[in-house]
Amino acid sequence: MFITAPGLVQHLHPAQVAPRQTHWPAITLAMERPWYLLVHQVVCHGQKRSQTSLVAWDTTLLDLLAHIPVADLSGIARLDRRHGAGPSWALQWISALWAPAPGESSAVGPLLFQLGADPQLRTTYGLPVAEAPGRRLLYQASGPPASVGGVVSPWPPGARP
Repeated sequence: MFITAPGLVQHLHPAQVAPRQTHWPAITLAMERPWYLLVHQVVCHGQKRSQTSLVAWDTTLLDLLAHIPVADLSGIARLDRRHGAGPSWALQWISALWAPAPGESSAVGPLLFQLGADPQLRTTYGLPVAEAPGRRLLYQASGPPASVGGVVSPWPPGARP
């Protein structure tokens, strides 16, 4: 179930939409940019439960991370659009995520990350970027990237059933 932000409307057939509906069984955005899966712990009826959020914008991911305690983060994955034969999306777990330094060029983008076991720091567009002082570490995975038989696991590191 997806929840829309105020002002965002999903385009579904009118027969499928109730007045003032904010919960949706599916969402559609025509974007060729990456999405993020944010897996974190929430308290529901006094018990901690895992919650997964599908996040469409880098800035929204940063806003969410600003309000979630680091200890409650289980994993962050990046879904990149692929072209050609085969699956159209590829999922990779983010091993570390940084905010750029205050004076850093806007060309770097709103966040920098490392994917899986790759030590290279990258921009939102996947371009390599050199080290720079003043960056703030926002998230670091607690273990090695999750993999099962050479493929990326659908579960964050350390959270396999």
